[in-house]
Amino acid sequence: MSRRFFAYRSFEPEYDTMRRMRALGIDTFTFMVSNATNFMGMPYTRYQPTWIWERTYDFALFDQNVRELLAAVPDAKLICKIDVNPPAWWLRRGKCNAARADSFRELGRVMSLPEWREDVAHYLQALLRHAEKNFGETIVAYHLGGGFTTEWFDRSEGQESHSRSAAFQQHVRDCGLPVPETVPDRIVRYTGSHELTGVERLYPVLGSAENDRLAGRFPSGLFRTPAENRHALEFWRFNSQELAETLKVLLRQAREVIKPETTLALCYGYVFELWGGCQASYGQLEYEQIFAMQEVDLAVEPFSYGAQRGMGGSPTCMIPMQTLKVRGKHILNTIDATTFTSRFPAAPTGLPVSICGRKVEWTTPEAVAAGLKREIAFTLVNQGSTWLFDQWGGWWDSDAAMDTIKRAKDIWDEEVRFTPQDAFEVLLVVDPFNMYYLNDARPDVVKFVNPARLALAGAGVSYTTASFNDLRRMDLSAYKLVILCHPFDLDDGRLELLQNSVMGNERSIMWFYGPGVIHQGKWDEAHVAAVCGTAFQTPGISSVKMPWGYSIYVSAPDSITAEDMRNIARQAEVHIWCDKKCPVYANSRLAAIHLGKSEQTTLIFPRKCRKITELYTGQSYTDTDRVEICTQGPDTLLFRYE
Repeated sequence: MSRRFFAYRSFEPEYDTMRRMRALGIDTFTFMVSNATNFMGMPYTRYQPTWIWERTYDFALFDQNVRELLAAVPDAKLICKIDVNPPAWWLRRGKCNAARADSFRELGRVMSLPEWREDVAHYLQALLRHAEKNFGETIVAYHLGGGFTTEWFDRSEGQESHSRSAAFQQHVRDCGLPVPETVPDRIVRYTGSHELTGVERLYPVLGSAENDRLAGRFPSGLFRTPAENRHALEFWRFNSQELAETLKVLLRQAREVIKPETTLALCYGYVFELWGGCQASYGQLEYEQIFAMQEVDLAVEPFSYGAQRGMGGSPTCMIPMQTLKVRGKHILNTIDATTFTSRFPAAPTGLPVSICGRKVEWTTPEAVAAGLKREIAFTLVNQGSTWLFDQWGGWWDSDAAMDTIKRAKDIWDEEVRFTPQDAFEVLLVVDPFNMYYLNDARPDVVKFVNPARLALAGAGVSYTTASFNDLRRMDLSAYKLVILCHPFDLDDGRLELLQNSVMGNERSIMWFYGPGVIHQGKWDEAHVAAVCGTAFQTPGISSVKMPWGYSIYVSAPDSITAEDMRNIARQAEVHIWCDKKCPVYANSRLAAIHLGKSEQTTLIFPRKCRKITELYTGQSYTDTDRVEICTQGPDTLLFRYE
């Protein structure tokens, strides 16, 4: 595993804040290099552009950025985030202007274009050579970004371009399929053949305006099958594979230039806490290929979007944790919840600009302290990295933030020296292969993942996340409950993989909606009972004793509650860490609990402990397996237990 970071980041040159952070013990700082504009249409940083013409670069602003940062923090270690989206003038150049597109908004329409790949790679290598020559001893990591919000999102919704059509034609030719004239049209791309039947539809007929808009626009078919939707399935697989191949080229080009010991990272592979239109359409479902690359050390991602950032919530990693771990990688979790001191970006008119509709998420000093401790506890327990993202400044200006960061950094420095064993007993499994079968234009597509994740967050159990193929690599002996979010197609050895890996040791398996319902390329509802022991569409939660353990069938995944999950966990003999529904994170050394309001609860350890110490207060308990907790407002407590 590569080095673990506790860092600071901002879009702005917040040098006074950086000095304060350095005084708290933080010595790693991130700066950004960009030639493009952000979602507001404003330059990402004050130090651009560096890409000034066709394969012509002026790195004076890059040098100024680094030198001003080092003037503020002379002993800083630096993480350099590079946005490879070309500048606006690049779109107007070239032999055929129509071939070029804005990779920030329409990555999929340009990523197959050879001149885009070649020009981006040329700029990237030139910048890296300059950085390594002039600041190579100071820069400890590079973080490559591109696409929408520099998180490699393809927001083009599969729209045609010359290069995309040519690349897709070559792809189907290589697969031995009939070659189409162009990519499938929009209706084909966003249509499925089978609807949810026998249970209430997973999205309301009347709900949010966005749900209503999408439901009216794409009214038919949540599920695709190879027999009926081959063209759509082939296109969306091609789309993700093409993005993966593009990233492979750029990552290898970067690794050719930088030192072997320098960390290389990217944002990519989000599958948790998303919304409609973000799975196959965003082109990120081939993430296993990227994290298998020896060139990549680290995955960067924000904690969960939406309400889970608030008090009482339980953010999680957007990327499956075990997908990284079994490949020798780890996560860098961005702490960027908005606080009551945040300075929001302003338009040229002086009016504030909405950050994707977000309001202040940590509204009081107590919430800021509890939120920081929660996010850092999660990262410590999962042995990842983190940075404090100050975005447009002011995020951490309160005394509560600075005091908490100082204590958290002291705890981090002590605990990062250890490598505790995992204590996970529940495994939540997503399957990118089967996610292609879902028409992700539908807002209900995420209900196969998010409700179970949120129910687990409130169940008081220690759980982790994985991709289906990780089951081949993992030691599953400690897991008592395995939850399969996308078990639709179990042909071609996938059912045998389950039989050889998770079916046994009296383990419980939870299946959602239709395990094996896509069988031999066709929709086969009768096959479900043969897989899980319960007939398709059986309402509610059905638990059947099988020779290998308990088979738990859930026809409507969005019906699962935290209380349901606690009951299922008890049946599976999973240890439940607390007597109330609240988030808990634990490994063999550390255990944390988060409470969103004034509350009393009991934290219950798996065995009697010689000593238990709360690391922020120093309060200790001896010869016990439980700690009584009473909070005055929101709080997160982090315990080391022996």
